[in-house]
Amino acid sequence: MPVWSRPQAVLLTGLLAGVLAVALAGCGGGTGANASGGGVPANRPAPAPQNALPPGGCALIDDPGVAQRALDTARPGDQVCLGGPGLVSANLRITRSGAPGQPIRVLSDGAEVQDLSVHADQVEVAGFTLRDGGGLSLRGAGLRAHHNNVLNARQSGITCNCTDGAVESNVVDGTDGTGIWVSGQRITVRGNAVSGSVRRKAADADGVRFFGSELRITQNSVHDISAAGYAENEAPHPDCFQTFTSDGPPSYDVLISDNRCERVDEQCLIATGRHGNPGVPADTRAITFAGNRCDVGGAQAVGLDGYPHVDVRDNTITGPNLYRGVYLSGGSTDGAVLDNVMLVDRPAYEADPASRPVQARGNRSSR
Repeated sequence: MPVWSRPQAVLLTGLLAGVLAVALAGCGGGTGANASGGGVPANRPAPAPQNALPPGGCALIDDPGVAQRALDTARPGDQVCLGGPGLVSANLRITRSGAPGQPIRVLSDGAEVQDLSVHADQVEVAGFTLRDGGGLSLRGAGLRAHHNNVLNARQSGITCNCTDGAVESNVVDGTDGTGIWVSGQRITVRGNAVSGSVRRKAADADGVRFFGSELRITQNSVHDISAAGYAENEAPHPDCFQTFTSDGPPSYDVLISDNRCERVDEQCLIATGRHGNPGVPADTRAITFAGNRCDVGGAQAVGLDGYPHVDVRDNTITGPNLYRGVYLSGGSTDGAVLDNVMLVDRPAYEADPASRPVQARGNRSSR
């Protein structure tokens, strides 16, 4: 029987008997900075606020009602600047759209709010601290969220149901579930730091989940997501990057590169499919996983189950419980494992009969 989890973990044992897709479809957990909970040490330092105000400054709005009216009347090209302690319990909504080349810019000096949602097109959101609320929710085209801190969200920290969107240089800590969740087309997820995801009401605790096409997930740091400290049979299955075919559009033309995944208790990447990954165009790679550093606690750094057309190349892989670097199972056909460096004395990959042959070359151990 293939081994998916750490030797001391048992969460995925039953999944391999047919429950895998169901459990992963519900995967998502969180406390956060200066909080305690299963898997999260207490009193982690809160990140410094990120000031995104323009050079030369901007008139700040410090009243929730005035702020919401300004957002409700904004026009393409307008700039709305929010700041000060008066916004700490604000739940703000952006429903006015900008225009291509004239986004509505909603900027802050690091001011703390509770919730911020965007259901519009061509909007930029930057410089906010969102704490203890519903996180930052984006839905639309041409949206950009950058230099925000999202702390202790009660659901996914940042969600982006987007076309031509960007989630960049944000700090997400202590989410109840998934730190950053994206679905759509042509989305960039770059330079974010995700940590401390926790399972409370959510079904799992992960770093980044992704669904859709032409996704670029690069230069992120996902770290310190633990399965320890939970009641028996309630521990999450923490992974840095995850997709599955039961909960979103087909994922293809996805590049996951130059990320660091460290001190995460299970896998660096997990991709699972029901009957493969239907909807992928012919001659298109589903996922290219390249140039990442994976230091994880699972039995493999990359787990593919029923998920074909994946390249795993030029990664550095280590971890105390590894049985192999990459495991392909359940018909993960047309896979490639190329030029990876194993920092532990384990095989670069293993595959079950339904996933062979695997294109493999250039993999080596540094020991």
